Amino acid sequence: MTRRRAGPLFIPPLRAYEVLAALHVIAVFLLIRWVAFFDVSVGGTLRDQLPFTLSIAGLTAAGFLLRTLLVLQRDGRARAGLLLGVGTRPTALIDVARFVLFTMLAAHGYTWLKIFLPLLNPALHDAALARMDAGLHVGLNVNRFVIELLPFRGLWRLVDGYYMLFLATVLLGLGWFASALSLKERARFGAGFALLWITGSWFYLAVPSLGPCYAFPADYETVRESLPIQTATQKTLIRHYQSVRSLREMGEEGMVVSPVLGVAAMPSLHVAGQAFFALFARRRSRPLFVFFTAATALTFYGSLVTGWHYAVDGYAGLLLGWLCVRVADRDAPGRR
Repeated sequence: MTRRRAGPLFIPPLRAYEVLAALHVIAVFLLIRWVAFFDVSVGGTLRDQLPFTLSIAGLTAAGFLLRTLLVLQRDGRARAGLLLGVGTRPTALIDVARFVLFTMLAAHGYTWLKIFLPLLNPALHDAALARMDAGLHVGLNVNRFVIELLPFRGLWRLVDGYYMLFLATVLLGLGWFASALSLKERARFGAGFALLWITGSWFYLAVPSLGPCYAFPADYETVRESLPIQTATQKTLIRHYQSVRSLREMGEEGMVVSPVLGVAAMPSLHVAGQAFFALFARRRSRPLFVFFTAATALTFYGSLVTGWHYAVDGYAGLLLGWLCVRVADRDAPGRR
């Protein structure tokens, strides 16, 4: 009996989204240095990304384990063993490592660009977005309308807790879709997911805005008491925003810049992120499609009640999520 020889290790060439993610990070840190005049240690910030990078890898591994257990339960040990063998081949592991690396780079550039918006483009477009919002809705203030439509403190408290779970829902979707056995499927997901955060962050730079909770705080007096988590978060973010904005006058000494405390409203990437998962799941997983569709609707509602976003921010987020799925699925079989 002869043992079958393993074929050569197949490593696809650099994909377009991987190149884009790398260029994105380079462009962001050049802007911070040349326009914001802030000297950021790129190597240091990348080292700080290690926990996040490991979490992406861990979530992908967890997604693969879940897929294996589901196959074990449905089809038995032989089929599960086959899946396990395919998923742990060197080609598959290298591809997962690539996904983790370039997803981290896309997110890294996104967070640092968002943080330095006050110095890179200090103009704010809240008044224009509020006028656009009113024009689209025949003079109606949608944020005030949804607050008055359902004036229930219990609902507002539910939104307050739910809104902080956004990251958990994103990580859930990431872990599942990144663990696909097909290299092409993982590449499709990676391309759409990276494009979403890269495009969104540069849109922030083009149309900077803080959001209605900051521009029109009086509109949220009735709900603020029922939204302790979001209210506290909004105070923290605006303090950090103002600190970054004053860096040129006050200097860097004693200032700790946190990449997770950026403020930007247009587009809503909370809505965009969950819409992307819903649309990407539509032909792949009905339960995830239903889950993320419901999550998108609740997040859109929550973004208005809390004052994080104007309605037009949510519309832009829905459009961005749809466009990113269209790009990701441009060569997918059965696309209509």
